[in-house]
Amino acid sequence: MKSSRFFNLISPRRVPFFYGWIILVVGTIGLLMSTPGQTIGVSAFTDSLLSALDISRDQISLAYMGGTMLSAVLLTRAGQFFDRFGPAFTALFASVGLAIALTYLSYINRISAAMNGSDGMKILLILIGFIFIRFFGQGVLTLASRTMVVKWFDARRGLAIGVLSVFAAYGFAMAPVLFDYLITSYDWSGAWRVLAIVSGIIFPICVIIFFKDAPETYGLVPDGFSESITSVKQKVRFPVHRDFTLQEARRTLSLWVFAGYPALFGLVTTGFTFHVVSVFAEYGFSREEAISVFQPVAIVSVIASLSCSLLTDYIRLKYLAFLFGVSALFAMYGVIHLNIVGINYWILIIGYGICAGVHSLLISLFLPRFYGKTHLGAITGQAMTLIVFASALGPILFSQSLSLTGQYSTAAYIVAGGFVILLLLTLIANNPQEKLSELGKTQ
Repeated sequence: MKSSRFFNLISPRRVPFFYGWIILVVGTIGLLMSTPGQTIGVSAFTDSLLSALDISRDQISLAYMGGTMLSAVLLTRAGQFFDRFGPAFTALFASVGLAIALTYLSYINRISAAMNGSDGMKILLILIGFIFIRFFGQGVLTLASRTMVVKWFDARRGLAIGVLSVFAAYGFAMAPVLFDYLITSYDWSGAWRVLAIVSGIIFPICVIIFFKDAPETYGLVPDGFSESITSVKQKVRFPVHRDFTLQEARRTLSLWVFAGYPALFGLVTTGFTFHVVSVFAEYGFSREEAISVFQPVAIVSVIASLSCSLLTDYIRLKYLAFLFGVSALFAMYGVIHLNIVGINYWILIIGYGICAGVHSLLISLFLPRFYGKTHLGAITGQAMTLIVFASALGPILFSQSLSLTGQYSTAAYIVAGGFVILLLLTLIANNPQEKLSELGKTQ
């Protein structure tokens, strides 16, 4: 039962141009709507929560880790839910759920006070909030929006995902600035309630009207080509010879290696952005200077995303993975040597910005190119489980790095080691469709 049967206010066949371009716009909006549940969004509220609940940085990091891990457990099921009910129903479920979670978090200090909460009770209350904003925001809404876009494009998938990534990368990088403005204007609790109204009332209207399932549901073909489906497939440089099931995809090394890059970067993103004010304070930077780092990161990420998206339809994704890993090593070098004035600050920005621009491209492109689209929701859910699970470790890794060693560079060394391992594994991790193509030629 697909959601397209119930959300049919606009028929894609009646639009005078390829409806996939509308899908690209609303899918990008959906991805941006997930920012309150992304670490880059939550990080803007970290210091306010510490003050309001009177808890330590390690305690809130543990709650965030627990909430993220528990939310990750459900994501493979969420992907199967997407395959069954389609993007519109899935996104509507996620956006309303995110709004409820944000509303709950906006009153968490009052709830804690009413319960005369101990530190343990405060951690439990914040843990519950983190579970749901991570599950609905970073998890389900991201999965539904990105996978919907992927299903509408084949030959032009790199271009489409590149456009999505450009706006998403810039939007994510600028989110802390926007949220900081909302916090300054309405206080932290009021800011969350404003975001809840947008997520629970305004955005669902967009979902109901514009979100649609795969083009084949409406008698259309991906990319909007007017030729036959056979002709369209000839335009695809990396054809899919067979659709993999979730169980089959799990048995390939490539799933874990190529999902490992955005997963490990997710760990960096959560750890770095969750404690960004503290990270920069260690080297004498103010809160304003710490928050402002995301602006040049946004510019670099947009350039990287746009540049790479023009190439991804023509090159093996292995090269994109190598770029990702090397850029991450540069970013970690910048974190380790941030106290050295000058070039290392920009090495951090450039390395981090390239990763931010490329990671959405990699996760969006390798899944349909390697495994097909029949079970894409379930396989994407599996990859998202790994990504979200890894991101849960970021805040506590960086927090413990500071607590145990007195500096954040220890965490950066550990992450750098992880990227070195991924770079080595990438040498032997190939597209499973290439092997199928070789088998076909020999038969």
